[in-house]
Amino acid sequence: MFAIAALFTTVSIFAVGYVMNPMAVVALLAVVLFFLRWCGMYWAIPSILAMRDRAGFLGGCMNLAGNTAGIAVPIIVGLIVQITASYFLAMMFFASAGIALLICSTAIDYSRKLPV
Repeated sequence: MFAIAALFTTVSIFAVGYVMNPMAVVALLAVVLFFLRWCGMYWAIPSILAMRDRAGFLGGCMNLAGNTAGIAVPIIVGLIVQITASYFLAMMFFASAGIALLICSTAIDYSRKLPV
């Protein structure tokens, strides 16, 4: 499900960079937001992958990474838009993040517990 969400999100964000019709852009962004809500399921991963006494540590690492990205990404996008005076490269930045999400989501090995 993570890979499906990442795929639809990436394709929709990529398409937003090329679509000129405002209604189509809103529809594509609605698709993006729908599938991004699936990312909330990532919080089940620490209990699936980590040993019982380390699941909290893994969840904390996930929370730290998410908050760090929440600080850095708006700054990066603001710099991209300021330098290029366009949102196109910002959309491509988000599409590349979606590709990274797709790769990372499919690379998770659920067959064994991690000795975190």
